[in-house]
Amino acid sequence: MNLRSRFLWAVSCSVMLSACGFQTSDGTSETSKAQEETRSTGVALTMDTLGDTNVYGIRFQIAKCENPNENIVFNQIKDLEDLMSPGMIPEFVNRPLDENSAHLFSDYFVVLDAGCYHIAATPVDENGTSCTECSQAFARNVQVYDGLTTEILLISQCNGPERGALDVVGALNHPPVVEGLTYAPSKFVYECEETIICATASDPDNDPIEFVWKKTGGKKLHGGIDNAIIDRYFVKSRTEENGHVTECLHIAPLWNGDYQFEVSVYDQFHLDNGDLVRAEDFVGKDSHAKLAFPLYANWDIEMQCYDAESKQFHHLPGVREINRIQGCYPIWPSQFFCSAYYWDETDVTCPGGVFSPETVYPACSSTNGELPD
Repeated sequence: MNLRSRFLWAVSCSVMLSACGFQTSDGTSETSKAQEETRSTGVALTMDTLGDTNVYGIRFQIAKCENPNENIVFNQIKDLEDLMSPGMIPEFVNRPLDENSAHLFSDYFVVLDAGCYHIAATPVDENGTSCTECSQAFARNVQVYDGLTTEILLISQCNGPERGALDVVGALNHPPVVEGLTYAPSKFVYECEETIICATASDPDNDPIEFVWKKTGGKKLHGGIDNAIIDRYFVKSRTEENGHVTECLHIAPLWNGDYQFEVSVYDQFHLDNGDLVRAEDFVGKDSHAKLAFPLYANWDIEMQCYDAESKQFHHLPGVREINRIQGCYPIWPSQFFCSAYYWDETDVTCPGGVFSPETVYPACSSTNGELPD
């Protein structure tokens, strides 16, 4: 008569048998003197290709329940069989392995004294070294009876492949659009006249917008700005309404002449730390709008005339009053007309080095500075 018992063990102990209780007093694992470690004869026909591990066989270790570290009676490696379990064997189907499943296994049959035993099954590689991919299976207090075969099933749980999911979302991003540019008071101004230039832009995706203003040509502005990115000090205002963003630049030309500028508008993304970064730096492709524009400055004196009675200069009738930016001073007529670098004849305009407005501005000699009919 056979005694068939079914045990299912998947113990998460160390792959070394000593960690599960088979340990000598000095902490090392060993077999009994009567039974040395052996390896089954023959060449392994099968390795674990199902789970892509390096398991070639299973080490079976059997120790008596009394002092198991000193009573290891069997310690043998058995190669994997070249067939699968349960393999349509009725006795093994659904107990516990499903009839449609296929599991690699090793089998170890041994005759030994009746009694109580601890049993360990440890997957090993082709060198007999314990495998880290599959755990040791362990059964305690297994009874062996006189004249009977006790059959148990130990299952070693192997690690599965490291798998995760990748979810890739492809989003479209569009560059901002410059919608308009305005000048106040005009695109044509005077030296030192405060000029407000406003650009309005929007982003089709409603991203945050960054404006960058740059002077690209012409003489210096008041404040010493030459051809360079204009300091944020000159950007005085910014408004947003319904996705339309307007930013205004407050400047003053220091000299007469042509001035060239450029405004660039960048859309922005958020970083994980909350900072904003330009979208084009994030994706590595251009994503901005750019607009170049001019500003023209005239001499302040061109629209003034001299009042002989009050001995003061006044703007010509109908000419706007100039709002000079604080700290910026124009070239006064005496400085201009009496300059040795001016192409007029200074002996006419400034005889003896004295400026004579009546000579320079004969059309303004009428009373109250009004132009003649």
